[in-house]
Amino acid sequence: MSEGVGSFRLRRERAGGLGGLALLLALVLAGGAWVRDLHRRSEARGAFPQVEGRIAVAGVEAAVEIYRDARGVPHIEAQTERDAYFALGFVHAQDRLAQMLWLTRTARGRIAEIIGPDGLASDREARLLDLGGAADRRWRKLDADTRAVLMAYAAGVNARIDRIRAGHCAPPLALQRAGLPLEEWKPADSLAVVKLYAWGLSGTLDVSLVLSEVIARLGGFEARRFFPYGSGIPEDIAPGVTAGLSGIGTPDPLRRAAGLSGRTIGSSAWVLGGALTVSGMPLLVADSHLEPTVPAYFHIDHLRGGELDVAGATLPGVPVVWTGRNRGVAWASTAARVVTTDLYVETLDPNDPHLYHDGRTWRRLEERRESIAVRGQRDEEFVVRATERGPLLEIPRHTGGEPIAVSWVGTRIPDVRSIASLLAVARAADAEALREALVKHHEPTLAIVYADAAGAAGMQVAGWIPRRELPSGLVPLPGRAPWYDWKGRVPFEELPRIVLEGGAGWTIAADNPLRGTGPAEPVEWLWRTGERARRIDALLTAAVAEGPVDLLRIAALQADVAASRARALMQASLELAGSPTELDAEAREVAGLMRTWDGRADADSVGSAAYHVFLECLIEQLFRDALGPELMRRYLSLPHVDPSHAVFEIVSDSIAGASDTWTRRARVSKAVNASLREAWLRLSYRLGTNRQKWNWGRLHPLRFQPFGPGGAGLDALGPIAYGGSSATVSVAEYDSADPFRVRVASTFRFAVDAQELDEALVSIAPGQSEHPGHPHFDDGLDDWLKGRSRLLATSRLLVAETSVSRLVLEPRP
Repeated sequence: MSEGVGSFRLRRERAGGLGGLALLLALVLAGGAWVRDLHRRSEARGAFPQVEGRIAVAGVEAAVEIYRDARGVPHIEAQTERDAYFALGFVHAQDRLAQMLWLTRTARGRIAEIIGPDGLASDREARLLDLGGAADRRWRKLDADTRAVLMAYAAGVNARIDRIRAGHCAPPLALQRAGLPLEEWKPADSLAVVKLYAWGLSGTLDVSLVLSEVIARLGGFEARRFFPYGSGIPEDIAPGVTAGLSGIGTPDPLRRAAGLSGRTIGSSAWVLGGALTVSGMPLLVADSHLEPTVPAYFHIDHLRGGELDVAGATLPGVPVVWTGRNRGVAWASTAARVVTTDLYVETLDPNDPHLYHDGRTWRRLEERRESIAVRGQRDEEFVVRATERGPLLEIPRHTGGEPIAVSWVGTRIPDVRSIASLLAVARAADAEALREALVKHHEPTLAIVYADAAGAAGMQVAGWIPRRELPSGLVPLPGRAPWYDWKGRVPFEELPRIVLEGGAGWTIAADNPLRGTGPAEPVEWLWRTGERARRIDALLTAAVAEGPVDLLRIAALQADVAASRARALMQASLELAGSPTELDAEAREVAGLMRTWDGRADADSVGSAAYHVFLECLIEQLFRDALGPELMRRYLSLPHVDPSHAVFEIVSDSIAGASDTWTRRARVSKAVNASLREAWLRLSYRLGTNRQKWNWGRLHPLRFQPFGPGGAGLDALGPIAYGGSSATVSVAEYDSADPFRVRVASTFRFAVDAQELDEALVSIAPGQSEHPGHPHFDDGLDDWLKGRSRLLATSRLLVAETSVSRLVLEPRP
């Protein structure tokens, strides 16, 4: 045997030995992973809710039956309303306890004690606004009936917590991983969660701060394109008012922590009059635009007790049905996009910083001390100073700016009626009773679409909206100018309202402008460009042209992914680009893909990918130099802002011959051509050279992130190739800071025929449960992705027929 052959055999034998070791190591690692996965499954399974049998609990007055259908929706059958709300608290805690505890901690500014310094920004904002303190004060002044509901609900939550403490079941895996302690649920915690939800839907702190920076950078005239249509910038605002605001904590960290960040957070709803439907009764359709989280933001429930019989979407932690139906009426709550936050630049006495001038005299600041526990380091101590208008947002000293008072309806105006009014909606016998229940509604400001069993239908805006003698312009106002302060609220009778007379036509509450009934427009609005509403209107026009519409037909419209303005913007842009022969090869290819695009943002659409990448490039080309990259990034994160609308206006005005700073044809044409070529480079970099793989879904992934700060160490669901955009009926807003990841989606859908209020169609993604491995953790995802909804049956017969489990809560001896 030659030396070479022997050496080869030796190397092969060594290699075989190393291969065997590698195989053994791989088996050990795989075995370890299997053991860890088995342990994790065991941890999660211990928290699964008991859905069969009987449980004796303290706090329930008589036996309550809880049926669950095949998707995990609980149907509560109680003898009294109080016991029904007790059972609702119990099932919320069974399915979503970790989510509930995160929400109340976020509202009360207690995240940092769990996740460390990363939670400080949100905690400081929650303490500044004093959401928890406002909730506690409101609790002490509630009427007896509302207190009884919140106490019953809290008792139900605590009954589940007591079972965990007694060892009958395990805490949710998210609590175990995060080290989140089990704490008793207090009735005021529900009020704190409502405060947090209201701030997430209507707080505009970051809007005012960012728009102030836009003015400081561009001047008032040039900045107007970045403001909501019709908002007037006050002419007597001194330059110093908008100075010194850079980098003080936007975008809003509290909205992010609450899971309510994004431009399109909110909802859409519409109602079709009975004269146009198969049943002869109104059809109501709604969805909610929320961050894609696991679990979902909402939970679907049905509770019946005494005179109460209500079903729909609830926010775990709050015994309120935001969108749903009872025996006589259906309703859908949408965010009204009303300005309910003003900022005031306060003047402090240079000789005594404890005094401020209110426009009439010097007054002493209120002060309270706050201490935030921070995991892994010393407590954060600070003092909150406040004027009569609200707490002071302290501006860094090096900027030379004066402190700014944050005046938000949710904490400035005493309120004891919001929960009561929403509970009254659940008991409303018809549309008129529903509207009466909303008269004293406080927060959040809502546009509620409704339809009742008698055929009445319409829309009503409700909430405490400041009456202003002069518009705020969404910029900080001088505190010493009393004419800028609020003059009470806009009367309910002057708020926008639409009634479908005779069952004809339809009404939409989406991003469309809403008009009040007073002698002058008393309400200030955020961006309402109407693009989604125009598409809904076009879809309804086409549907009724084919004849009377049924529920399945109108519910199918919720999955629509065509944008009404996209093709118009694309065609106008290509007109400015000039002849295809004058474009370079890369720009010509992107232009060709866009020309053949049908305007639908389907997941497999190549044209949609080309258009949306081009649009992002064009936004940058038009605005980046003027705003700077950081300010532009913050602007694009503002709630309800619509940058594509501003682009469309600039492109359209440029074609029409306008020649201001933004619309000069040469400038816009250059930006379009540069964007076409840049889009080709980005598509090639992100999706490769194979043009068949340049589809929107690959570029636009959807992931359901674990709910709560830090994700509690749990896994996300996805990625999923997904269609839609921020402008489509099926919302799928992408994140400009992380292009093109889906940041907001229509994760809850609802549709009902007023003739059969006990048979609604619902869809929720990803599912009802927060427990990984549970059958209802993600079982709603497949139907939701396919645009399908499932039956929510609430009649006694159908509940008994469709249920798959039955649990009885009975009084503990």
